Amino acid sequence: MVRDAPLFALLLLALSALSASLVDAREYGQPTLVLPLLDSLEQVLRFFSENTASINVDGMSGLRVMQGQLVDIRNDTRVWDSLSSEIQDKITAMIEIPDTIYAETRAQMAQFDPAYFTLFVPALTRPVRVDWRRRSLNLPTWDIVREAADYVMTQQEQTVHNYTESNICYSNILSNSKCAISKVCVNMLMRPNKKQYASTHQLIYAQAVEAQGCSEELERSLQKWYAKSVDDVKEDLCRNIYKDASIVYARTNPASTLSDIFLEQNAVCLSAGFIEFLRFDWLSAVLSWQRMNGCFGLEVDDANPVTGRRLLMERSMGGGCGSHISGLAAAYLSSFLKNLLSLL
Repeated sequence: MVRDAPLFALLLLALSALSASLVDAREYGQPTLVLPLLDSLEQVLRFFSENTASINVDGMSGLRVMQGQLVDIRNDTRVWDSLSSEIQDKITAMIEIPDTIYAETRAQMAQFDPAYFTLFVPALTRPVRVDWRRRSLNLPTWDIVREAADYVMTQQEQTVHNYTESNICYSNILSNSKCAISKVCVNMLMRPNKKQYASTHQLIYAQAVEAQGCSEELERSLQKWYAKSVDDVKEDLCRNIYKDASIVYARTNPASTLSDIFLEQNAVCLSAGFIEFLRFDWLSAVLSWQRMNGCFGLEVDDANPVTGRRLLMERSMGGGCGSHISGLAAAYLSSFLKNLLSLL
């Protein structure tokens, strides 16, 4: 059930008057769009703060991405100085919360899945800061309605991504102070036309490299082996992800197993600054999935939770709430907020 909050109702009312175009954002002030987004983020953070015993690595990762997006907002003097004191106070308070959550949940995460925790602990201890600038995709014209009707992911397509390889590549860059980037990992990044998690994890790897301060090394490797720049690769990936997300949106609903990937697709490309993902119709759909306790999840039996993904594992937090999908929602909402504020 969606939470019954006045700010949420206000936002949905505003969104219903907007087209999918981001240009309309400039016609709406901070109270109409920004405060309701912050309210939604506060609800997610409150849920995580009250349920630290069942957070997993991926839920915590989403909170660190959210924290990084909010830090970026605070550090952007033009944007920060334009915000009301109420909004500044809310953002400042939210920036601190993931540190408290991590301190409380670190031990149980390590115990729940020691190997997975060890792989990704470098990304759990601080805000995740990724390279961002506002940019646009050169999108072709698609018949999304027709393609959505014909869109069927076979089991082979769903599992074609080599998750062991991805885990190793992520772990290597997170723990490598010398920015060593192997050709195996560059090849993984460059595999064309992947769908769903395979494509989002390609971009996540590139962002992890940048977050470690290894952008120049990745640029040299791409130029050497593929004659491509990092920007070229990001644009290619997000163009492919946008098409996939458009098809997923045409097929998804609150109970759909596609909700998780839809959030991930939007979060990774918005965090890179691609404004085509600043879709108010998509935001409205996502907000309608938030539950009264602030979490996001699927209509599944807690005794048999849906875990149809492998690289980033879901963990039930009770009541149909999921750790990974709730963390993704925090990453998506904060990335949407950062991009929106860059336009206001």
